[in-house]
Amino acid sequence: MYKGLEVVLETASPVHIGNGSRLSPYGGYVFDEKDGIVYILDPDKVDKALNRLPEKAVDEYVEILTAQKRTPRNFYLLKNFFSQWKIRYQDLAMASVRTDANIKNEEIHQMIKSGTRPYIPGSSIKGAIRTALIYSHLKEGGYTVEQALSTINKPRGFYNGSEIFGVSDKDILKYLHVSDTNLLAPDEVGIVKTVRFHLKKKKTGIPITKEVIPEKKKLYFRLQTKADASKNLHENFSYLYSREDFQGEKDILYRVNQFTKDLLESELDLFKRYISGMNGLISFYEKLLAAAKTFEKEKNGAVMRIGSGKTFYDNTVTKLLSDREIQKIAKSVFKKVDHPFPVERTVIDGGNLFDATLGWVFLHIKLNGAE
Repeated sequence: MYKGLEVVLETASPVHIGNGSRLSPYGGYVFDEKDGIVYILDPDKVDKALNRLPEKAVDEYVEILTAQKRTPRNFYLLKNFFSQWKIRYQDLAMASVRTDANIKNEEIHQMIKSGTRPYIPGSSIKGAIRTALIYSHLKEGGYTVEQALSTINKPRGFYNGSEIFGVSDKDILKYLHVSDTNLLAPDEVGIVKTVRFHLKKKKTGIPITKEVIPEKKKLYFRLQTKADASKNLHENFSYLYSREDFQGEKDILYRVNQFTKDLLESELDLFKRYISGMNGLISFYEKLLAAAKTFEKEKNGAVMRIGSGKTFYDNTVTKLLSDREIQKIAKSVFKKVDHPFPVERTVIDGGNLFDATLGWVFLHIKLNGAE
């Protein structure tokens, strides 16, 4: 039975897709500074350990969790509490994560999981694919600043491709199915610290600590085109027809890669003009671009960006326009804008060494058991 194309998703940099929850240093985790390990606490295990303690110990624990004043000093109260009552907090963990991040008393933004096992949702992958397909069709058919401004002035205020694919149940991308990836083990996560870096001022903002799927992890998902011949789709969307040679899925990945390649070329040009001294970050983007060019030549996959850390350009088709046209659009929305726009990028903080950004993945076509 035709089940679509199996794709290997390899993380080229850490990937964060949040679940909306945060781990608190006052009850959610304990950080062992000596070993650089974050122990994510299991509430059930903590409850069982507390049930064996006297009432005054439970009251003390509750006081730590509900403390009104959060200071660097009482950040260590939880660790000291477990030590005082001779409880190994390592035994209370649902997962332990080694990290190079300089974690102090920050909340940790959690990764989406099934139970305790991280994965990448098919909806996140399909959303990135949709943007790339919109870009591809508009690049072929033409896109103007007037169209962009018209979209911005609509009630929803953004372009979702409805003029191309249709609205609601008539949206023809319903014939494209993207599965969730497989689940990783609970300890196959990482923790990184990210900052917003201002390209002109060369300054960073407040750091945000995130749980991530680390780089060089391989996951798998299925990409499946599901339209049959009876659907009479326009020839522009022939890639949505179901075929056992996977030609439609391959065409989709090719279009995704072209979108990404255009963005990478633009970003590299920008970085070399504004942050020429940050060789690590520029080298990282050069490697991504080289991979995109290889995929373009061999037609066997794509470079793509998903999840947290994406820029305005990763989520829109704006790069179809000139810099001057982009400035015109930005001013119509934000009134006052910096040049370049946007002027900040989210980078991974490796101790003031910014060598990568979040969310980059390689998509390898897997045929006949080979990657």
